[in-house]
Amino acid sequence: MKKSRRMCFACVRTIFGLLNGLIWIVGGGVIGVAIWLRISYNGYLSLLPQHELLSLDSVVLMGGTVLFVAAFFGCSGAWFKSSCLLISYFILVALLCGAELVCGILGFTYSETFSVSLQQELLTGIQTQYNTTEHYAGITLAWDHVQHQLSCCGVHHYEDWFNISAWPGYSRVPHSCCIPSFQYMDDCGQLEEVSMWFPSGCYQKVQIWFKERLYLVGIIGFFIAFIQLLGLVTSMILFCGTRRRAGFKTYKAVKSQSAVL
Repeated sequence: MKKSRRMCFACVRTIFGLLNGLIWIVGGGVIGVAIWLRISYNGYLSLLPQHELLSLDSVVLMGGTVLFVAAFFGCSGAWFKSSCLLISYFILVALLCGAELVCGILGFTYSETFSVSLQQELLTGIQTQYNTTEHYAGITLAWDHVQHQLSCCGVHHYEDWFNISAWPGYSRVPHSCCIPSFQYMDDCGQLEEVSMWFPSGCYQKVQIWFKERLYLVGIIGFFIAFIQLLGLVTSMILFCGTRRRAGFKTYKAVKSQSAVL
């Protein structure tokens, strides 16, 4: 019985360590990608100028750092049989699960408020920061990419681009708002001819895109929750097993020393 328990413990420890080692490598790769995005694109996909932490490179960097640190604790704790590292892994993953739960509840409860604030932030970015300075070049690149890929114009409609800081007093739109049949014209966004522009806003297109792929979001969320729960249970099993073995060895050592005396 004891031999089978030891074999089971060793198997769980090996699988836990290998999986966390793999996640550790992935986390390091994600951090590398985030650093590359930050250096190469300078805030690319930062559509919210007042919340730079929500830019693509910042989000990827934070996610990669959490993966890297948590997986390091798990892999090292399993390899060295360290109860301190294992409990650190458990606490970190538990805090992450709690934060995800709180964000989910707040997002569901205040979804309308968040939606209105997000739309206002996007409009502010268009009106004040688009194509103004090199510091906000990421906003310009991001909007041009989104509008081209989703075939949309502005947050709600093309009128969001009228009379912005980049062209005050003009009813223009960026070239990325032009429908494909007029994109060969370099000045189609400046002709004030609405028939040449995408009629739909990007916010509505993004909502439709997410709704069509909501099942994928659910599958990914369920998978992440399962991995986190499995990590919590496994780390606690290894923690208890490591503590039990450490206590048993200490007891044997004291007993042997007493016998010699």
